[in-house]
Amino acid sequence: MTMAALAASSGGRGRRSSSLISINALSRVLLFCIFFVSLQSFVQLSRLTSNYNDSNDASNNIPTTAAVLFTPDEFRAGRIENYVNLPKIYDPDRDKIVHQLMEQPVPDPTEILLHKAPTPPSGNAILGLASYPTFKDGWLKLVGSLRTAGYEGHVIVGVHPEIPRDERDYLDKMGVTYYAVETANCSASIMDGVSSTGNAVRAKCSRGLENLKLEWGRYEMARRWLKACDSCTGWSMVIDTRDIFFQADPFASLGDAGNAKQDLLFVEEVAQYTNTLPDKLRAINIGASGRYKSHSVPCYGSDLVKAEDIADRPILCSGTVIGSRNGIHRFLTVLVDEFHNNNAKGRPQCRSPHTTDQWTMNYLYYNGDFGFPRQTKSLPWGTGPVLTVGKPCASEVFNEVTKKRERLTSLKDMIVFDAANDLITNPHEKKGSPTYIAPTLHQWDRCHKWIKPWFRKHKMLYSRDEESGVDWVKKNDVS
Repeated sequence: MTMAALAASSGGRGRRSSSLISINALSRVLLFCIFFVSLQSFVQLSRLTSNYNDSNDASNNIPTTAAVLFTPDEFRAGRIENYVNLPKIYDPDRDKIVHQLMEQPVPDPTEILLHKAPTPPSGNAILGLASYPTFKDGWLKLVGSLRTAGYEGHVIVGVHPEIPRDERDYLDKMGVTYYAVETANCSASIMDGVSSTGNAVRAKCSRGLENLKLEWGRYEMARRWLKACDSCTGWSMVIDTRDIFFQADPFASLGDAGNAKQDLLFVEEVAQYTNTLPDKLRAINIGASGRYKSHSVPCYGSDLVKAEDIADRPILCSGTVIGSRNGIHRFLTVLVDEFHNNNAKGRPQCRSPHTTDQWTMNYLYYNGDFGFPRQTKSLPWGTGPVLTVGKPCASEVFNEVTKKRERLTSLKDMIVFDAANDLITNPHEKKGSPTYIAPTLHQWDRCHKWIKPWFRKHKMLYSRDEESGVDWVKKNDVS
């Protein structure tokens, strides 16, 4: 071989060697990047779960027997701090699935922002849909009572696109952010085979969310509104708006949301173990609820619902759910994802109005689908930030004269009033407790015969003759 040929051959091997080195180096860089991204995901998930492991609270241990999944005897004995009502199923892999759902981008609101209130002193938030053509008295009960009680956080609501001017003026000076929710016909794909209903929230959708009935779509609205609110960094509560009233700041007893052991709080309705009367008709457990079974079994099947496994458990209310920013995002993300999954099944019995928000939520909770059970808690009826008075006010009772059951409303025998100020108390809270006076009354409309006179007597709780608005809004207007 000539010297020239040898040199050429040697140069070719050198170039190939350099190429191989470059490829190997690039591969190492790519492997490092993949490892780094995986490590970051692991760290994020660890941060979500790290505060579980250092707590000795009873609800922060994953039990293995049914006896400690639900402890009503602890409640009956007055040891409320030891009470737990945990899902019947715990699957660690579910935590990872929920985390992945939460990591997906949240779209911007599709509703038109009619008014953005000035940033309030508090980072807490109340969110709900109230798109009624007129709602003046409702605004007084909802917003007026909140502000009179000293609540200084966000109020974010959906309203009718043609909300009256006087109602807009009231919301503006009370520091409310509101979006125009325009109703629309639903996508044909979610209407196929479903029965008609006169209930508007189960018959119509909203513009931009045509794939979710209003009953379900309001949760997606709240999810997007919360994401769009950068200063909503504290506690949040997603509410029904028509039948809610506040006697105190609903978050005052909860402390700092960033340091809370649990970041998602469900509110229980009255169950047999929290019933204050001997009459068992005045309370109901979820396993005995015909409505739970009729709205969940046709879609999920009796093998998955297994109502008999939760025969003694309480019903959880979907109209008052509380959480930190992260906790409420978890709740809304999982619930809305399930709504989309049910619509996609192609079976009418899995769609609204056959399957409703409350029973879907209860099904998900007791099957562990919200994940992170150590970070989730249900609050017994008659304690905490919310008192749900629907069942105590409207219930079947046994008539001793006719020896028959009869349905009555506006019952008052389970309602306890404070002797000093006539405010409504939590029956299971001791005087001196920060929630002895129930901060939130939910489903008060079922008590209409006695509560309407009570509202008139206590008008100062929600309405002032010359409502000038909240101070921090007025200061912003001046500046």
